[in-house]
Amino acid sequence: ETSKLSYNYNSRLSKQSTSKEMRLKINSRERKRMHDLNSALDSLRQVIPYANGPTVKKLSKIATLLLAKNYILMLKNSLEESQKKINKICFQSHFKFLEYKVIEPRSMSNSSSISLKEFPIG
Repeated sequence: ETSKLSYNYNSRLSKQSTSKEMRLKINSRERKRMHDLNSALDSLRQVIPYANGPTVKKLSKIATLLLAKNYILMLKNSLEESQKKINKICFQSHFKFLEYKVIEPRSMSNSSSISLKEFPIG
């Protein structure tokens, strides 16, 4: 009977010890995860305009993510607008090149030259 109690007690201690060790490992992993997350957010704050000025207090995690999202959307829109302007300039330059190169000669009535009128734009 005493040996049975001793076994139960030792078994319980062993389970508690194993449970405590597991809990410590889990806690350690969670601390590391949170530390890594906070480091990543700090790095993000450093590259977002208006998030790291001398008069700006440290942004919360959610504020950092929202500001980063809005900044990315602003950059995307800016890039799209720039691409539209580049395309417009390229189109205008190409059109001017065609105007310069493709001329309907007046002196040659039976010429096979190309007229810009044959290529409607738009």
